Amino acid sequence: MRARKKISPIIGLMDNCQIIMLVEQLKNKHPGVRCYAAEELGHIGDISVVPDLVELLQDDHQEVRASVARALGEINHQSALTALVGTLSDPVGSVRVWVAYAIEQIGTSNEAAIRGLISSLQDSEWFVRSRVATGLGTIGVHSKGAKLALKNALKDPNQTVRKNAEIALRKINYDSKTE
Repeated sequence: MRARKKISPIIGLMDNCQIIMLVEQLKNKHPGVRCYAAEELGHIGDISVVPDLVELLQDDHQEVRASVARALGEINHQSALTALVGTLSDPVGSVRVWVAYAIEQIGTSNEAAIRGLISSLQDSEWFVRSRVATGLGTIGVHSKGAKLALKNALKDPNQTVRKNAEIALRKINYDSKTE
């Protein structure tokens, strides 16, 4: 027990050094290094890096933007929501999926986030619509707009989207009954 108390400040210092080094790597010229740094920062979960990560949602490389969205979802802090909602219109579908996932992970009933996800139920990519339906099932519990959008998604041409919309509606109805 006494040894743990002595080493605890050292571990905290190591974590801070690691965070500083990873934030520096977010500026690396190689996209793979930026991806790795973002993912590791997400695992660490320190909210102080959210502004650094948010900047990279505009990176030229789609894999970096996807990694950053994933990391922001892991960090799970509301300060990232505005930037994430703005990134729901990213030109790359796989990035939009991770953005929707991150918004769901933050899990707040933020109206702008819900409106952003509702709009994304019209996405051209079925896999984005599918992820969005799942996200609305998590954060849209108190939103009539989310319920209506999910009911409309039951008519989606894609079976997976319809199934996820059905599951989300069941979850919303169950959650509203238990509160």
